[in-house]
Amino acid sequence: MKDEFEKQARYSGLGETYFWLSGQNTIVEQRLGPVLEHAVREAAPRMIRILDIGCGPGNTLIRLSRWGRAYGMDYSLDALRFARNKGIQHVFSADSTVLPMKSESFDCVVALDVLEHVADDETALREIARVLRPRGVFLLTVPAFMSLWRYHDEMYGHYRRYAKSEFTDKVRRAGLTIIGCHFFKCAFFPALWLLAKLERLRLIPRRDNFFSVPKWLNTAMESFIVWENSSGFARCVPFGVSLLCVGRR
Repeated sequence: MKDEFEKQARYSGLGETYFWLSGQNTIVEQRLGPVLEHAVREAAPRMIRILDIGCGPGNTLIRLSRWGRAYGMDYSLDALRFARNKGIQHVFSADSTVLPMKSESFDCVVALDVLEHVADDETALREIARVLRPRGVFLLTVPAFMSLWRYHDEMYGHYRRYAKSEFTDKVRRAGLTIIGCHFFKCAFFPALWLLAKLERLRLIPRRDNFFSVPKWLNTAMESFIVWENSSGFARCVPFGVSLLCVGRR
């Protein structure tokens, strides 16, 4: 329990500033923004409902709340404790394969780096489809390529990393329609592939891959991750560290 609490405390801080996570949150916000603004206009005067599955300490949830009533779900009670300490009220603990919500009750469901933690990821995807309203939007991110598997994945409880075709097949089998699915954080792929290779050969120690970096470099790499995605470069490259998938029910 102490290890979990310390992990969540660290993740809470990293989510606000660390380039790897804050860059991803900005990409999610940019990608969902126009869609959710349209949903807000269509639903008026009703407030749209957004569900963040695996919300952790609530970093992304805060960003999503600008468009509607955002609810956060996480299995970890320690993660929810951090979320509540930030003033986030609509958070609860549940299993992503048995969501305790009515069918067709959300306009948007987000699951960022969650499905790799779930043994039965296809059931979790079917639950996402179930709780989405017709034409409701979803956004998912998952780690890509088993060739990048390293101790970092084991430490954070991953079951797998995904091939793009495998992931899109699972999403479609759940009854969801994909609008777009592409890699991102592409430029980091060669370095992390080499890191994984050296780790498997026991040429470097196994360790958490959240590295401490100078503030100026952190800012530069966050900007690069966002630029790589917004420029369209990421959509032209057949590899990347992560996958982003957007679609509708």
